[in-house]
Amino acid sequence: MSAVEKIKLAAAELNADEEFELFRWWTESGGFRQRQLAGLQRDLAAGIDDLDNGRFHTYSEENVMQLAEDIGRSGRERLKKSGA
Repeated sequence: MSAVEKIKLAAAELNADEEFELFRWWTESGGFRQRQLAGLQRDLAAGIDDLDNGRFHTYSEENVMQLAEDIGRSGRERLKKSGA
C-alpha cells in the first residue's frame, strides 16, 4: 500500500473538526502554495499569450448582459449533465 493510500484511509476515519484541521494544515503548507503559485503563473502566461496573439473578446455595457446570460446558461447545462 502506498503512502498516499495509507493517508487516504487514515483521513477517512477523521471527524469533521479533524478533517478541517488537516485541510487547513495542507493548504497552508509550502508545497501546496508552490503548486498553486505555479498554476497561477501558467494561467497568467497563457492569458498574456492569448492577448499578444489577438485571442480575446471585448465586451461593452451593451453586450455584457448577454455574456452573463451565456455563462449562466452554460453553467446550468454543465450541472444538468453532471447530474448535480
